[in-house]
Amino acid sequence: MKGSVDLSAKPSVVHVVDSLEIGGLERLVHDLVIARGGETTSVACLEAVGPFGEALRKHGIRVELIGKEGGFFPILWRLRRHLQQIQPDIVHCHNLFALRNGGLAAVLAGGIPVVMTKHGVLLPKTGFAQLINHMLIRRVDIVAVSREVLNIMDAWKAGGRPVRYIPNGISMAPYTNLPSRGAARVQLGLPLKSFIVGIVARVSIVKGHLLLVDVFARLLKRFPEALLLIVGDGVRLPAVRARIRELGIGESVLVMGERHDVPTILAAMDVFCLPSEMEGMPMTVLESMAAGVPVVTSNVGGIPEIVQDGRTGLMVPPRAGKELETALLGLANDPGRASEIGRAGRERLRSEFSIDRTLAAYEELYQQAITRPKNRQAAKVP
Repeated sequence: MKGSVDLSAKPSVVHVVDSLEIGGLERLVHDLVIARGGETTSVACLEAVGPFGEALRKHGIRVELIGKEGGFFPILWRLRRHLQQIQPDIVHCHNLFALRNGGLAAVLAGGIPVVMTKHGVLLPKTGFAQLINHMLIRRVDIVAVSREVLNIMDAWKAGGRPVRYIPNGISMAPYTNLPSRGAARVQLGLPLKSFIVGIVARVSIVKGHLLLVDVFARLLKRFPEALLLIVGDGVRLPAVRARIRELGIGESVLVMGERHDVPTILAAMDVFCLPSEMEGMPMTVLESMAAGVPVVTSNVGGIPEIVQDGRTGLMVPPRAGKELETALLGLANDPGRASEIGRAGRERLRSEFSIDRTLAAYEELYQQAITRPKNRQAAKVP
């Protein structure tokens, strides 16, 4: 490993992730790496490179596929060998699966300092995963993306270094020259005069897709020309399709699947809706605000830290179909208010949740991690 750290230069960082498929965590890693630059930043993917990984490669940034073949110990060995080859100053793991592999590999590769960002609230309860996590968690710098995650991690780790709160941010670059709503709809082949509600999220039980479909079916009675866009893929998509058929609203719902033109799709919406039952700090809410689209969300996880209820968006309790319907109807009946909420959300995004603010907080943490005494009490592995 490197014998000394040059504090006048940015430390070299390798992000360890499960994959860079489409998702909020993956979007954050992509934006952080682009903002930092490929000279000092790379990514190691444990399972798949994915679209965000391919996008980074097109920017000339190193994205290494470690692969899950063989199970835990072969993964660990390959990752340790990769770290020894590139000799980063910091290993930045995202969520606990990446920490189990990246944290141990960092020890075996010479005691490289580790930062771990926890993006959601779920934790392992028993078994080998919990044992390894508890062994590592008190020895690394932990970042929580929301206050809720911070409190959960602080209690769960029971000692060690304080958990740091760094909210997610996004790059405004994809949202600086968006088409108008009408132009976006023409581009996507969507009706110009419909009231369009959309959700962009992994299709899982906690994201509230079924609730949104039920509420939208009732909304159609007041706005028969309304259209619901469902963007994303996931294990619950067959159940969502079945509910749409059961309600007989197939002509009013467009299931778009996984897409790579999300900024344009957001620009076509009148309202973005995310009725999740649990969240960390959802990137899709930030993306919608960046696009100037009013958001209607559940008041769970880190969402209340992003959305100012009534000003930059509307929040309702989770699983509250009636309140969700009322919020959507209110914006459908008052386009002027919807536009004002969208503008206020975009301004809040610019000032409070830019990728530059997020990266600056991480840079400060990286410097603390590499200057902490005894960080490189290396495990000498041949």
